[in-house]
Amino acid sequence: MPVKMQPTSVIKANLGIEPNGKVQKFFTNACYRYMDKYVPKDTGALRENVTLTTNTITYEQPYAHAQYVGIVNGHAVQNYTTPGTGPYWDKRMVSADMQNVVAEVQNFVNKGGK
Repeated sequence: MPVKMQPTSVIKANLGIEPNGKVQKFFTNACYRYMDKYVPKDTGALRENVTLTTNTITYEQPYAHAQYVGIVNGHAVQNYTTPGTGPYWDKRMVSADMQNVVAEVQNFVNKGGK
């Protein structure tokens, strides 16, 4: 007797692994949580003024891009006020913490997205 399977798109949706699905949202949020400690902090405004969507993290402060690339008014930032922070904080997080993010996402998938 042939096995009747659901379409791949239905299986992916049931697992939450379709584009913009619950696993993507969980992954984005996990990246944001782990990235926070690498984002420069003086008053905290840069870390606090963030927009998260299912697959993007956008720091909204007007100076966010300058802090991200480490160039302010045409000059390299010499001193970030919080140790361990600096430019390209997403790359810092990937290098140091991505294995933790992946483990959390795998655990989330294993638990059926709960």
